[in-house]
Amino acid sequence: MTAALGVIVSAVMLWWAFRGADLAVIAHQISAAKPAWLVLAGSLSTTGGLIRAVRWRLLLEPVGPPTSFRARWAALNIGFMVTNLFPARLGEVARPLALSRMAPVSAAAALGTVVLERVLDAFALLALLLVTLLSPAFPLGAMVFGRRIGDTVFAVVLGAMVVLALVVFAVFRPERIVRGVEILAARLPERAGKRVAGSVEPFLSGLRLVRHPATLLRALAWSLVLWLWMASAFWAAFRAFDIDLGMTAAMFTECVLSLVLALPAGPGFIGTMQAGVMLSLHDVFGVPAASTLALSVAYHIAGFIPVTALGLYYAWRLGLRVASLRREAAGGMKRFS
Repeated sequence: MTAALGVIVSAVMLWWAFRGADLAVIAHQISAAKPAWLVLAGSLSTTGGLIRAVRWRLLLEPVGPPTSFRARWAALNIGFMVTNLFPARLGEVARPLALSRMAPVSAAAALGTVVLERVLDAFALLALLLVTLLSPAFPLGAMVFGRRIGDTVFAVVLGAMVVLALVVFAVFRPERIVRGVEILAARLPERAGKRVAGSVEPFLSGLRLVRHPATLLRALAWSLVLWLWMASAFWAAFRAFDIDLGMTAAMFTECVLSLVLALPAGPGFIGTMQAGVMLSLHDVFGVPAASTLALSVAYHIAGFIPVTALGLYYAWRLGLRVASLRREAAGGMKRFS
């Protein structure tokens, strides 16, 4: 069901982004792009995983013995590869599964750190979004779908506060979460219920970093570095297409794109990637639709190929078959959802 919904969302987003577009013009603009800047954009996007690997060490500290940088880097790329090749964001589960094969940490605990990672990302992106809105370079009175940007920011802030409250509750009242899950698990078939009930405590252990404010702030700082780094990849992509916009537009595009990519999608964020870039560059900053679509396609490819290749390489080194990894991740998704 989740996979089907993602494919539908991707198809609708793809149609929305490309409606009325001249594909020949888009193809010509891609062919005329400056390859050096595109390579730089793809390299910046890919190496953002190095920052993620450093931050993940901090998130994993409370749940077990130290993990190696290589194991975290390999697991990250395996997760990205699975997300790029299969729907339903299975890479979010494949990543902790892969790490558990290489390091002394349970998949459930590692998955808990992925949840916390998303919370940190939300706050870092929110901070960057507020900076862009206060920048003189941001277009005043910008509208998206007929609504002012300020209304959207308010909704994002409210959503982030709700998520934070749930995470804090899970950390400081884990017994209530465990009890609630046990009640729900009792309604499931016996085997499935035991799996769900047995995984919740290790999962909650991945959120323990919230009890360590100093380490949590360091992880948040790395989150800010990460998303500034990823925004610089968009800045390089602007240069590839002679789009005369600076870091304000790059940061805003990264924020909008990250919000859109949170939606269910097909493999590799096809459609949602293009729609997110269109919402920012075309609708808010007024970049022509053809240039925006050309950039979104080229940037997508520049980031898709290297991280997928890295993921396939590390899966091969671990002796993992992609099909079996997908099945295992799908099983884990059902177990933890």
